[in-house]
Amino acid sequence: MDQERDGDVKQRSEQGERRADERRQYPRYRVRDGALAFLGTTPGTIVDISEQGLAIHYVVLERKPEQRFQLDIFFADDEFYLADLPVEMVSDVSPEPRTLFSSIQVRRLGLKFGRLTDEQRDRLRYFILHNTVAEA
Repeated sequence: MDQERDGDVKQRSEQGERRADERRQYPRYRVRDGALAFLGTTPGTIVDISEQGLAIHYVVLERKPEQRFQLDIFFADDEFYLADLPVEMVSDVSPEPRTLFSSIQVRRLGLKFGRLTDEQRDRLRYFILHNTVAEA
């Protein structure tokens, strides 16, 4: 079963053409609504994900995340929980211009996965296969 799932992820990775300037080894997929990432106690919504990393939107409450940290992925619809994924920050940008009336600062955080265990990688592949909707 794991080999079948690995083959499905690999097949999805090979589908679609990538732009010449694309740096990613694996394509990113848009995630179904409701998937969350927790940066410690700070929740964020997962925008897209690949076997190499993910992007999340989060609200800056106190301070921005560290350069390297661990995060958890949670998706209630699938009863999915994956803890302690090592990640490194690639980017942290404001996805839209702030207005004078906005007191909430939403940011888009680009993250690259660190060294994953075999079990973490298998669970990540499961998440991608069952909880994404289209190539991003």
